[in-house]
Amino acid sequence: MPIECAHVRNGSGAGMGQKPDDWRVVPLCREHHGQQHTVGEQTFWKGIDVEALIEAFCKASPKAHEIKEAQSQ
Repeated sequence: MPIECAHVRNGSGAGMGQKPDDWRVVPLCREHHGQQHTVGEQTFWKGIDVEALIEAFCKASPKAHEIKEAQSQ
């Protein structure tokens, strides 16, 4: 099943119609990415610490230094 980058708007400060920063993503299969959009992020991520997931992926990224700089701006 294909994996897609799912942007996480909750906690991003991005308003409606605005895409969150590209580092605020988590990998989801196509089915769950669609579900995230259908049910809404608050419902989809209920009981999951999505901020911890984002942080872990950012720290593991080869671009971690660039992400840290973007986060501080």
